[in-house]
Amino acid sequence: MRQIWSTLLCAVLLAAGAAAQEPLSLQALIEEALQHNPEIHRASRTWEAARTRPPQEGALPDPMLQVGLERNPVFVREINVLTEDHLHLLPDLGMEEPVEAMNMLSISVAQEIPYPGKRSLRRQVAEKNAEAEAARRDAARNTVTAQVKEAYYDLALADQGLAVVARTRRLLEDFSATALARYRVGQASQQEVLKAQVELSALRGREALLHQQGEAAGAQLDALLNRPAAAMPGQPDTLPAPRSLPPLEVLVERAREHHPGLQAQRRQVEAARLQVALMAKEYRPDLTLSAGWKTDGGLDDYFNVMIAAPLPLQRERRRSSVQGARAEQEASQDELRAAEALLVARIRDLASQANAASRLVELYRQALIPQARFALDAGLAGYRVGQVDLLMLLDNSRALLEDELMVQDQLAAHHRALAQLEEAVGASLDP
Repeated sequence: MRQIWSTLLCAVLLAAGAAAQEPLSLQALIEEALQHNPEIHRASRTWEAARTRPPQEGALPDPMLQVGLERNPVFVREINVLTEDHLHLLPDLGMEEPVEAMNMLSISVAQEIPYPGKRSLRRQVAEKNAEAEAARRDAARNTVTAQVKEAYYDLALADQGLAVVARTRRLLEDFSATALARYRVGQASQQEVLKAQVELSALRGREALLHQQGEAAGAQLDALLNRPAAAMPGQPDTLPAPRSLPPLEVLVERAREHHPGLQAQRRQVEAARLQVALMAKEYRPDLTLSAGWKTDGGLDDYFNVMIAAPLPLQRERRRSSVQGARAEQEASQDELRAAEALLVARIRDLASQANAASRLVELYRQALIPQARFALDAGLAGYRVGQVDLLMLLDNSRALLEDELMVQDQLAAHHRALAQLEEAVGASLDP
């Protein structure tokens, strides 16, 4: 029975270990971030609010309904009511003539009608602003995608760095054990034993630093995915090999065509141009049409129809509005040109970073690491026969460690630059 329980426990532990080693999918993380990231939600809500504005701007103002009740004095002079003998008494009563009250009920409806073209321009301005917000939403999605990739590559860098350090630690533990054994038989100095232990301690410090970097990358992923703080499940894939980039001219052309930030700025330029046309139409007055009906309940009813328009006397105010709209249009055009120039410079910088990291990876893998490994193997063989001391062997192992860590660092730098470059271009870097 005890053997059965031991077998089951081993199976459970193996299953748990296998589950812990499941790869952490970058694509799954990106999809989760696109669904749950708060910044994307904010940009989406802003766009949803903006797209409700065009129908509002293109609608007529609400009509005005007016209902009134008037009580008017009416002077009458009828012989059958007052005789000439009684008229001389009116001044003593404070009246010139006999008075009676008459109630009047009035109802009127008024509708303001903007000058032709104003409503259409207002609607078009709102539509361009909504299109700009849609582009900003896309820009937020691209930014979050790039941030998820960068955090993932940082996590993979820490994971691969820990693997490199673990291999070096096992090697140093062997060196330390060998040095201690040689010291006991008088074939090695105490300095060699102490140096090996110092190198192991330094390696533990490197491990702690890599663990902290991995935790920071995991925390960044949790924030981007809007997750509660927790250990990142799964293990990131190894960093893939560097990839070649399209020519710089192709990247710049794609960015000018696809970058959401530029698209948003172009929509703002179009909205500013329409705003200038709208301000120019402010010289044209809006009309107010009204119709009314009035009755006293006994006499004939009264009807009226009126047209009212403001007198455009404040031409200086309107001229200032047009000048302000033109200045804003020019400012938006300048902002677009500045954004294009900065984007081109950023693309050139990121492409240079990606290419430089790729060249360094190739250099280390093709030349420096094989040389460092050969030097370590030769030093180990010499140490076994007493021709090389341990200090040189430790220097060789440290050089190999630094070279292997540099490869992982440059791989991560290359893929981080690619992630930022995709964000800057606004499209995939695939041909």
